[in-house]
Amino acid sequence: MLKTLYRKILNAVLTVLVLIYLILDELIWERIAEPIYEFIHGLKILQKVEIAIARLNRYTLLILFLFLFAAVEGLGVVAIGLFAQGLIIPAVIIYAGKIPIAAFTFWLFKIAQDKLLTFVWFKFCYEWLLSVLHKIKTSTVYLHIKAKIVNIKTWFKNLWAGELVQRIKAAVGYKKS
Repeated sequence: MLKTLYRKILNAVLTVLVLIYLILDELIWERIAEPIYEFIHGLKILQKVEIAIARLNRYTLLILFLFLFAAVEGLGVVAIGLFAQGLIIPAVIIYAGKIPIAAFTFWLFKIAQDKLLTFVWFKFCYEWLLSVLHKIKTSTVYLHIKAKIVNIKTWFKNLWAGELVQRIKAAVGYKKS
């Protein structure tokens, strides 16, 4: 009986964590942070910065990366704290403010990855994180929730493309830009 209760509680916690991960991945990373990363990566002026960063020694890169990473995570904690206090608007503003910093930090990591991974402890943490993400993305809970989200997105797309919605769009003069 305790094992069954334990499994149900664990499954509920995993479901909540996977939902949070999916929301952050789908909404925040894919829709906001990744385009910012691509924009940053495509800037000509930053290609010179990339060269300068590549010339930095590994300790300087580590300090810079850890500072930015801690700032991003700290802003996330502050945003969660504000959200928990019911201060939704400041929480959203702070969380939104951390997205460009996170994208820049990811960009920095991509540039400095080889040097950062020369630190044994850093490489261990990075590989551990990748293994955790792999376990999450291959878990039954994740796959089940992801399939449901795909079904919901498809339903909304079909609804938006449906005849009733097309009539409403035509009636209000909606034009796709």
